[in-house]
Amino acid sequence: MRTLVTARAFWVSGEEAAKTLKDAGWEVVHSPNAGPLTEEELIPLLQDCDAVVASSDIYNAKVFAACPQLKIVSRCGVGTDSVNFDDAKQYNVRVANTPGMMTDAVADYTFALMLAVARKVPQSHNMMQSGGWGEFCGVLVCGRTIGLVGFGAIARGVAERAKGFGMKILAFDPFVTEPPAGVKMVTLDRLLAESDFVSLHFPSTPETRGFFNIEKLKQMKRSAYLINTARGAVINEPDLLNALNNGTIAGAAIDVYCVEPYPADGPLRSAPNLILTPHNAFNAVEAAAAMSLKSAQNVVEIGRELGIK
Repeated sequence: MRTLVTARAFWVSGEEAAKTLKDAGWEVVHSPNAGPLTEEELIPLLQDCDAVVASSDIYNAKVFAACPQLKIVSRCGVGTDSVNFDDAKQYNVRVANTPGMMTDAVADYTFALMLAVARKVPQSHNMMQSGGWGEFCGVLVCGRTIGLVGFGAIARGVAERAKGFGMKILAFDPFVTEPPAGVKMVTLDRLLAESDFVSLHFPSTPETRGFFNIEKLKQMKRSAYLINTARGAVINEPDLLNALNNGTIAGAAIDVYCVEPYPADGPLRSAPNLILTPHNAFNAVEAAAAMSLKSAQNVVEIGRELGIK
């Protein structure tokens, strides 16, 4: 039994996870490079593999057809938008993920990005690193209004943290009707119009890709900030760049991108009032270890169900 590992978090924090696989009789093979990997990179690596502990690599009919031994894709993460489920079903490949393992880590990071962009922390740090000294006037987070677009587990974690800052909390989610105390469910139009910080927490699907476009950005206050720790594809990146260049919004902080790794010459790298981080919101030591362990357990459990030997 052989499993490929493309998830960097597993390499760094997966000691217990690797032991779980090995104790169950699985050979663990690391890819030469961490994911996300393309189909062309994956196919030769997956030959003779029954499973993969996966980054957000591309898994589709092309990969499944070229790797007939592959029967398990265990995402080391929550998102599964890089896996074509119809293709997986056609080729009898089971798909699993690790929900709940990184909720607190991403909620913490979302709040960290919000504080950093509001108080211009990176600008202050960069000045000190270069030997300078000066002032960067930011805005308060305490007492302001945060709008959460999507209200799943991570957004609820952000809401709990926002309560500690005395923030007014608005949320939009068509699937939630009974929010917890201190959170007001509103229309998306109202949320965008009233929020000082808009934080995105909904999945990338065919219906939501590019959903946050220039029309939505224009509905925000010119003094407002956009935070995205969800999925890069839910934002129209050229529209965001346009909004930042034209002062449509005050700033943004994003951790996820339409293409990952984000290109070295990508235009967002030079956008004004924008904090960029490399899809790192999940990456607290404790969360990465729990996520790695769950992804390994998924391989073991599904392997037993399928009778892989």
